[in-house]
Amino acid sequence: MDTSQDNVRCGLCGQMMNARHEQHHEEPVLSAGRRVEYVVIGLRGAHALYQAADDPSRTRKTGAAVLAQQLGIDLPDLPGRHYTCWETPGEYGGVFRRGFELA
Repeated sequence: MDTSQDNVRCGLCGQMMNARHEQHHEEPVLSAGRRVEYVVIGLRGAHALYQAADDPSRTRKTGAAVLAQQLGIDLPDLPGRHYTCWETPGEYGGVFRRGFELA
């Protein structure tokens, strides 16, 4: 019995993939996005402050614990870390980020 499909999860929402999921929740086309490099400039409370490596003019924030988990590192190791992620524009504005990797 082939069980290779039993643990396949959606890259966007983490739900188990099945025929119904594929019909109602398609992944975005990868060509619509781009890989961007960021650097974590510090921690403030539960947030990690980060900037685009090629454009430090704007500082953004995200959940520090979640970012550390996505990168597979410990929370105290975040400041100064460079990482990349795949950014896809949202249908109604905003940006979806996924595929986090240490740079």
